[in-house]
Amino acid sequence: MRAFLVAGIVFLVTGGVAPAEAQLPSEPIRALDGRLVVTGEASVTLGREDEEAYFNYTDYERNALRTLRLTLAAQWQPADRLAFVGELRSVDLESAGAYAAYVRVRPFAAVRFDLQAGRIPPVFGAYSRRSYTSDQLVIGYPLAYQYLTSLRTDSVPANPDDLLFMRGRGWRSGFPVGSLTPGPGVPLISAFRWDTGVEGRWSSDIAEAAVAVTTGTLSHPLVADDNGSKQVSGRVAFRPAVGLVIGASGARGGWISSEVPLPEGDRHREQSALGADFEYSRDYWIVRAEMVWSLWNVPFAIAPPEGNRVSALGTWVEGRYRFSPRWYLAGRADRLGFSKITGTAFNGVPTPWEAPVVRYEAGGGVYILRNVIARATVQFNHRDSSRARSRTFFAGQVSYWF
Repeated sequence: MRAFLVAGIVFLVTGGVAPAEAQLPSEPIRALDGRLVVTGEASVTLGREDEEAYFNYTDYERNALRTLRLTLAAQWQPADRLAFVGELRSVDLESAGAYAAYVRVRPFAAVRFDLQAGRIPPVFGAYSRRSYTSDQLVIGYPLAYQYLTSLRTDSVPANPDDLLFMRGRGWRSGFPVGSLTPGPGVPLISAFRWDTGVEGRWSSDIAEAAVAVTTGTLSHPLVADDNGSKQVSGRVAFRPAVGLVIGASGARGGWISSEVPLPEGDRHREQSALGADFEYSRDYWIVRAEMVWSLWNVPFAIAPPEGNRVSALGTWVEGRYRFSPRWYLAGRADRLGFSKITGTAFNGVPTPWEAPVVRYEAGGGVYILRNVIARATVQFNHRDSSRARSRTFFAGQVSYWF
């Protein structure tokens, strides 16, 4: 795999780029009088292996800093107010899966309001809608959208010690209720899957609002329902000045799978989330900040004194400065903190139920062509845990899109 990724980067940066300008498309492909639009992206990322700390492990059990991602998306608009949208993705040359597949209807010609149904774009937060690597400022993902907590949808702790013993083991946690096979936990929000449901979206020149009802939750998007519960999520955003966007989000839905043997009254334990986002761009600068707070209702058989709820707060700020049309510098500061619970572990002292994490990432990039970018970053991670406390990763990435 490593040799393949290196070869891919070398090909794109050297021999592959020059002829690509003449052979590969540099803008969306249009057909059927413009009613069919096809876009795509190829991105190769190479970073250090992380088989002990798993700081960049994803809910698809991959290293986010060592991937080859191919994307092909299409929109067919057979009528003025009707469109069908789909996107296929393949990671590391495995079989392609449907990242998005939905129908969009605009009922009113004079109002910017549409309805979408299927595997739909997320409405919560700002980062989740930046699906292309070309939209991102650095290579890594924000912790709230990628880092795996120890919580699982198919296995739950019976008491607070079960949860405290799994601190810092989100890539392979296990609990005594439900599935006994160790496996990955869930992030606050998954950046790698879209949920299935219906969505309404309205916008004007200075504001926009969206609400969705979906099968899964922020941390566990689904195609097929696994617990008989739905999630309701929404976001409002305002653009009071040129280059300025301020948004607020909320979501609530059942997160525990029906495979977990629980009393009926405990079946629909919920994940609730609130979010706020900010973006300001001017001249050569762009600055973004986002906050995500998530609360899970956990069906402890023996609850800690703090109750059955545990929470997490992810905050980060990132920015980019272009000092020429082709070259830029970028960075992100990121933190993920957790509420405290009390068990017999840690001498009975109230302790965060998951190990807090901080991440700093900085680097730069160059536009080789208008639609080909190469970048490199250094990423530092620190976790308040006895397991692999700190790791530094160097990563390189080349992306092409049309």
